[in-house]
Amino acid sequence: MRWFLANFKYKKPLSADMAIKYEELGLTKNESLAYEALVKHGKSPAAKISKESGVPHSRIYDTLASLENKGLVKVIPEKTKHFIATDPDNLLNLLAKKQNKLADMAEEIKELKKFYDIKVKDPVILAFGKKNFYAIRRETKPSTKINYRIKYASEPKPEFIKDTKKGIKKGVEYLDLVNTDKENIKNIKIWQKVQKNIKAIDNKGVAISVRDEEVLISLIKSNVTMLIRDTPFAEIMQKLVKTYYTQAKEIKL
Repeated sequence: MRWFLANFKYKKPLSADMAIKYEELGLTKNESLAYEALVKHGKSPAAKISKESGVPHSRIYDTLASLENKGLVKVIPEKTKHFIATDPDNLLNLLAKKQNKLADMAEEIKELKKFYDIKVKDPVILAFGKKNFYAIRRETKPSTKINYRIKYASEPKPEFIKDTKKGIKKGVEYLDLVNTDKENIKNIKIWQKVQKNIKAIDNKGVAISVRDEEVLISLIKSNVTMLIRDTPFAEIMQKLVKTYYTQAKEIKL
């Protein structure tokens, strides 16, 4: 057994993927190669570490000094200086430090997101024309809790129906107040097959979608659309629409 250990040489080099993973802990490629060679071969002089790791001899001493500063290598002061790797558990210490830094960065990113939502992301978007209505609609966030709608034409467009069905499956509460003019009856019948919470409203030309944190308003005759991204405003509108819905007339077709 002693003869085997004395003559055993680890031939498999550190893989490129593993070297990259070590680099993510703050080690350079040369440091990764030198450290692994020391772990595999034990106490060794610089020349041997250079040979076994592939780190150029001109770089090996700087590499080992850097590993020593990181607590991954110890120097054995013999006639010929030798080096030995410290316990690989020290890599876990580096990993813990990395994780702490990433956690701090995550908090900083959250703060930046808050700043973006308030200062950069326009809280009110105003657009003109039917084409821009669809462009603004694509800017809205998908509802996760509430989507109360005041409809004018109740257009059963496939994308509208698809979004509603998807929302219902996710538990979104839908309440629709719709214009019951004769030309709109056919559309209402189609929507009643999609969701049941539909009541009547006398509507001369307004379409509103009240969502979790934003409100989409379209003035049909003026051809103007406005998206308001403001949670307090959305919450007030939710209460107003729900109160009106509670008092509104059932639709009997």
